[in-house]
Amino acid sequence: MDSITQFVLGASISGALLGPRIGAKSLLIGGLVATLPDLDSFIPLGNAIDNMTYHRGFSHSILVQTALTPAIAFIIGKIVPSTWMHKKILLLTIWLTLVTHSLLDSLTTYGTQIFWPLNAGPPVAHPSIFIIDPIYTLLLLGGVLTMFFARKTIGGGFRANQILLAASTAYLAIGLVGNAVVASRAAADPAFENMRIHVQPTPFNTLLWQVTGISDDGFASGFMSLFGNCGIEHVVSTSRQKSAPGMLEVPASVKRLEWFTDGFYTYAEQDGKLSITDLRIGFYPSFPFSFEFAREKNGKMIAQVPQKITLSYQDRASDIFAMMGDTMSSCSTLQTKEDTGGN
Repeated sequence: MDSITQFVLGASISGALLGPRIGAKSLLIGGLVATLPDLDSFIPLGNAIDNMTYHRGFSHSILVQTALTPAIAFIIGKIVPSTWMHKKILLLTIWLTLVTHSLLDSLTTYGTQIFWPLNAGPPVAHPSIFIIDPIYTLLLLGGVLTMFFARKTIGGGFRANQILLAASTAYLAIGLVGNAVVASRAAADPAFENMRIHVQPTPFNTLLWQVTGISDDGFASGFMSLFGNCGIEHVVSTSRQKSAPGMLEVPASVKRLEWFTDGFYTYAEQDGKLSITDLRIGFYPSFPFSFEFAREKNGKMIAQVPQKITLSYQDRASDIFAMMGDTMSSCSTLQTKEDTGGN
């Protein structure tokens, strides 16, 4: 999730637990602690693929976060002595603000290595929310702001913060249910027959979902509304290259990306250049995580330092949102006809 959302989630949790004991300063403590895991994004790792696949790694591991919680709590206790009077609550607050950061990230498409360093499969990703969701963020922000501005009143806004924190959690649960419903419908769609399916919310909402399917040699993608009995709209089907053409052995970073995407990738060769693309994130044919990693030389593909392929989305964005709007509209129209007996 975006940094603002992670900050207000941590602030809301800290406000709910530490707030009644130390007041509004709990909001800043929780917000700052909740942003700590994303500091890993500032660590340079040598190439674009490693920068992507090692993000949300060790710093997002709930095992590492649990081990570091006492040290972080001790430091905060030294900086803000009033928190050390509530050691158990402080420890619980720090732990929750850290692990909820990782758990929230695992509810997005990107994936989060919450069990690092255990070899527990690819990063955990159960998409129930887009990386930026105004409703979720505003629920949390509403609670945090209410607590801050009402901190000198009777009740201090603590109850409002707790209620809105619970409402935001319920919103995530609704998204998980939506994922399951759409995945079940997509599995029965002929366009995705014999394919592995990945389902995720479209930008800024949980009403419209994107369905992506892959087979060894094929790829399909489309949109589906959560409501009504509509099928998948605007389905695009194309070929998929599972193995890197012209290379007997691909670089370790590229193999890691195969793992990171849980198999939702494709290779492509064009103009003597070889690339790999994460098919989970983006809309065909524009995918933000596409990397060139080899070039042809003397009839052979020679590996090079992976570089991210820069794409322009200005022209494509209007088409994408038009298809999203058309899907919602057509589904609503179909549902209305069904409700009125087709008249």
